[in-house]
Amino acid sequence: MRTSRRLNVRAAPLVALFASVSVASDLDCLHCRLESWAWRQHVGDRSGHFDEATGRDRRNYPPHRWADHGRMTLELFIQDMDVPVAQATQTLTITPIAEPLEELRLDARLLDIRSVSVNGFPARFTNDGRHLRVALAPPLPPDVPATIVTTYVINDPPDGLFWTPSSPAWPGRPPQIHTQGQPETNSYWFPCHDFPNERLETEIIATVPAGFLVSSNGRLLSQRRSVRRVTDASGASSLRGYDTFHWLQDKPHVNYLVSLVVGKFDVVDVGRPGLPMPVYVPPGRGPDVRGTYGRTAEMTALFERLFDEPYPWDRYAQLVVWNFGAGGMENTAATTMFDTAIISPEALIDHDLEGLISHELAHQWFGDLITCNSWDHIWLNEGFATYLTALWFEHSRGRDAYDASVLGGFDAVIARDNAVAPLQPAMVSREYTEPWDVFRRAANPYPKGASVLHMLRRKLGDGAFFRAVGLYVDRYKGRTAETDDFRKILEEVSGESLERFFHQWCYRPGVPRLRVRTTWNSSAAELRVDVEQMQNIDERNPAFVFDLPVLIRVRNEGDWRRLHVDGRSATLSIPLAAEPDMVAIDPNLEVLASIDVDAPSGWLVEQALRGPTHASRVLAVRSLGTLDTDAPGTTALHAIASDRARHRDLRSEAVRALAARRAPDAARRVVSLDPDDPYVRETVLAAVADCASGDAPPLGRDAVADRLAHAALHDASSRVRAAAVRGLARMNAVDRLPVLLAALEIESQHDTVRQAALGALADLDQPDAISHSVRFTRVGTLSRTRAVAIGVVGRLGKHDPDIALNAILPLLEDREMRARNAAGEALVTLGDARAVERLEALAATARDPAIADRFRRWADRLRDNPATD
Repeated sequence: MRTSRRLNVRAAPLVALFASVSVASDLDCLHCRLESWAWRQHVGDRSGHFDEATGRDRRNYPPHRWADHGRMTLELFIQDMDVPVAQATQTLTITPIAEPLEELRLDARLLDIRSVSVNGFPARFTNDGRHLRVALAPPLPPDVPATIVTTYVINDPPDGLFWTPSSPAWPGRPPQIHTQGQPETNSYWFPCHDFPNERLETEIIATVPAGFLVSSNGRLLSQRRSVRRVTDASGASSLRGYDTFHWLQDKPHVNYLVSLVVGKFDVVDVGRPGLPMPVYVPPGRGPDVRGTYGRTAEMTALFERLFDEPYPWDRYAQLVVWNFGAGGMENTAATTMFDTAIISPEALIDHDLEGLISHELAHQWFGDLITCNSWDHIWLNEGFATYLTALWFEHSRGRDAYDASVLGGFDAVIARDNAVAPLQPAMVSREYTEPWDVFRRAANPYPKGASVLHMLRRKLGDGAFFRAVGLYVDRYKGRTAETDDFRKILEEVSGESLERFFHQWCYRPGVPRLRVRTTWNSSAAELRVDVEQMQNIDERNPAFVFDLPVLIRVRNEGDWRRLHVDGRSATLSIPLAAEPDMVAIDPNLEVLASIDVDAPSGWLVEQALRGPTHASRVLAVRSLGTLDTDAPGTTALHAIASDRARHRDLRSEAVRALAARRAPDAARRVVSLDPDDPYVRETVLAAVADCASGDAPPLGRDAVADRLAHAALHDASSRVRAAAVRGLARMNAVDRLPVLLAALEIESQHDTVRQAALGALADLDQPDAISHSVRFTRVGTLSRTRAVAIGVVGRLGKHDPDIALNAILPLLEDREMRARNAAGEALVTLGDARAVERLEALAATARDPAIADRFRRWADRLRDNPATD
């Protein structure tokens, strides 16, 4: 029996934008702060490099480096951790490069500049709130160092440096400061060349109230205590104790990687002799550090060995901070982690952070030691870090885990990168409005960059690939690099011409969309493989050129063939002694392509059970999920889902495929599953809910709802509880509303269950649910949960606009960026025109043009799309 594959076998549901590693890892790197910047997401990818009105080219190029920046020494005094003000003195050494320098321009956002001197003499300067311009009279001659000293005040900046004071809503939680410089926001707390094409040494000398710890880049030179007489806001004078921490990063790095964290922590070292690896966690969480971060040293040893390059810095710190907007940020030698990035022992059954930890650690080489010269080459940072997570999984969990990671990246790219030139930008493109755009374009540098590296490894072989990457590290360490720098080294080592490869996968958008038909002609004893490229093909988007691997297995003997594709279609005809047992298309994932397979179901069953790689088995399982009358396929899927020896991703795929069949027998088999692995059990509950939903569901509703309700309240796994909660909403189980309300009160790792319950309340769309959601929008709730709750209030606000508006409007000025951005988006969802006046007023008074623009965009969207009765 032949069946047509109607679903792309490499287009599984996209769980997360950067789902490029195994589901066994939580919260993979989210540098780009998608949650914090969700307000921009209504603007899709588009080609905006040409301004029709002016004829101007809007593409972005690196700024000039008129002077080499040698070292920055930054002295900070923080009088009170609950008052978001710091006194600062910066000493910056520069050396003009080629011409006499008449003016030094530095990025300096909202800094209150008090004085500037050059080589000890007062200098004239201007400060417009974005740039500091220092007049150099007489001009500084080239190759002669000069010292610029700037005194200024940091006053509660809206970005770059985040201040979390203590609050009655968080009894006992001490105040804290952390910074986030990527992409160009460290200029909110010190003047700098805020772009990655300049490297310098940095020195941070921070004086803070006694009892607080300070972390920065490099190594700690000294820590000392002193007593100072200070005056508070009321004018009262008193003596107070202060601690001064002196940090030195004497190996040059870029300005966006400069870090400052001030707070109270438990500190546990997970390092090795000669390399400290302190982990800073909230007070009382020290005993949980080794369970979460205990393999960091092993990861470091692997990366050192693979790339023949020792860990490059003096220490490696990981710091868990409040209200962090991303998952992690790879500041040099001191990665910042999000606020729940510490896992309790009981949560280790279904949570780990190895994906995030390995990703951020990998950046210490790729991103910090070598930095992309400009943002359009960010894949050299993010693609490498994402791929090194796959290499870690290969080392620690085996080849199947590596394949799962790579396949997840392929899925993510295929799901989003549907672009055509010149309408949308490629992964490597100078077309962007502001730097964050390059982190979140459809041709995303995280999964697509990692996919490119995997394809290169397969194309060149392990020997040449790892030698080339090692040479790349040797040649560019301590420097910046661009895509063609990496390509030329690969060519140098391998002898292969790779310009076409890089053009196809880096410099043009989109991926091949293939229709593959495999047929057996028994009379001619011939196998035929036909391939057709189905994506848009025109003069701007020619057909992709690649070799498509095909594994043919006849009577357990494998025969590898390669089908060269260089046009719309290609055919491979192969005489065989007998009909194949299986024909696996690209089982090692050598081509980043969506592949729609038309193959006999018997071949798919064989491939699902005994395919040569994890990826080939997953792709066959997905294909079987589109067949609803194939009994052997149902039996095979159930056997895979039940097999504890199989990789959890494959088992989960089999569960989803069974549910997708929508046949009573397949649904009954899904219900019969009760796997011990919480990751697979999570998938089972989601699938069971699907089988009891929609028109003519194959399963009875009440029994499924009972099972989900019990799991939501009693399962040992928080991810399973969350899946059960979401499943009840998927079934529209309004009668189980008390279960969802009970789930709101469940404490869990990352607040997983509560967030699921909030989302479920929004999905059920019950009028009285808004009151249950509003209380989680307030200070005292985890920042990510607050954002979810704010969004839910926006969705449910149609039932009581006054309650929704009163809850959301004050949050536009909340201290937490995530809450502010969620509030703006929620107002747009609510569609209440009464919010426009407030948004416009905030736009008019905002100190920062970027913040003002954000308010204006929300107001415009609300005006353009008000709610309708």
